[in-house]
Amino acid sequence: MKKPLHEIKDPKEKLFINILLEYSRKREVQKRAFFTEFYNVEWMKQVIQKHVGLTNMFAYQFFGGYEHAERQVLGFFPTYDTNFVFPIGCLKIIVKTGIGKALSHRDFLGALLGLGLERDIIGDIIIKPFGAYLIIKKSMIDYITCTLTSIGKYQNIELVEVSFSELELSVGSPQVKEINTTVASLRVDSVASVGFGISRTSCTKLIQNDKAKCNGILISPQHFLKEGDIITLRGYGKIKLKQVNGTTKKDRLHICIEKYI
Repeated sequence: MKKPLHEIKDPKEKLFINILLEYSRKREVQKRAFFTEFYNVEWMKQVIQKHVGLTNMFAYQFFGGYEHAERQVLGFFPTYDTNFVFPIGCLKIIVKTGIGKALSHRDFLGALLGLGLERDIIGDIIIKPFGAYLIIKKSMIDYITCTLTSIGKYQNIELVEVSFSELELSVGSPQVKEINTTVASLRVDSVASVGFGISRTSCTKLIQNDKAKCNGILISPQHFLKEGDIITLRGYGKIKLKQVNGTTKKDRLHICIEKYI
């Protein structure tokens, strides 16, 4: 630990680090694996690096059902042999809307929360033309299959448990659009405004209203970015500051942004 547990001020970070320490201890005593709930994987890595250090972690693994999953579970293992089964599964939710239009992430999440489910047992919801794939705690699959009868106003739905190997995903890395531009500084409001194509004033207001995160952590408009940082802005999507490529004659910064599409 880089600092005592009682000195961590953020309650969410403190709870997560407390769980991390508890599971690290239990796996050594009980000689079995332990798993967290779902969290944003970049947030987990940032919090661990901030308070513990990734190099100090022993026999752990992140998994969210597929490569590039945003929400993942962290597993703690008694040995470096991490050949353990994560307690998560996948439901294929087919929704026949009759209009051939995919529903939104909010439609599916709202329906699940309406069943009384907690957000932290729900992983990624992958929107597809037929409906969505839902990554979820394995123990909740039977309950959801029996109780989820509609998505929004649509009641003609079908739920099928599928393996992660059956997921129909885009091949390779997520699709991105590169944006090469210049900015006055690496402040998040400056970079995000050009990355998302909105005014800096509008971007600043959204950040001030807790609509933006950097690597899964809430930030202020004054936050400065570094290469590799991922910024999400609610309602606008996700971008990554890929590179900083020097300065112009007017001391503006050449940057390359990847916008996820």
